Amino acid sequence: MHDTNSWTTRIHKIAAFASEECRSRDAVHSAICTITGSPEQLVVNLTCTAKSERDVSSLMQYVNDTLMPQMETALGVRFEVKNLQFAVAGKESLLTAPEHAPEAGLPAHWLDQPSTAPSLAPTTGLGFEPTSLGSESDGSHADLSMA
Repeated sequence: MHDTNSWTTRIHKIAAFASEECRSRDAVHSAICTITGSPEQLVVNLTCTAKSERDVSSLMQYVNDTLMPQMETALGVRFEVKNLQFAVAGKESLLTAPEHAPEAGLPAHWLDQPSTAPSLAPTTGLGFEPTSLGSESDGSHADLSMA
């Protein structure tokens, strides 16, 4: 059984070691590492940003083949989960730009008074107009009762 405080101190020191090891490499722009969890459920998160695209594969190889085994040896425990992210400086955007939804057709000034609801005048041409299959006087209303 590990003492919680000494374990926490230990994983923080190993995470700081990993961050510094990555940052010390010429090809690395920035790096951050965190380790969380218990010895039974250990999770490592490492984000490493390379200075150029040509450096990424060598960084990945270094992290997987050298750094991770060093960290596991120092901790005496294997990681249960390894969240490793690699990016290129200036191209860190991991999310794509969201696609814009079509305009809702609201007046442009509706945000000036957000507590006032925009007028919802009936719009024609959307296929929601009532059809005249029979006039209301001929008794042809649809029966909507649950018979």
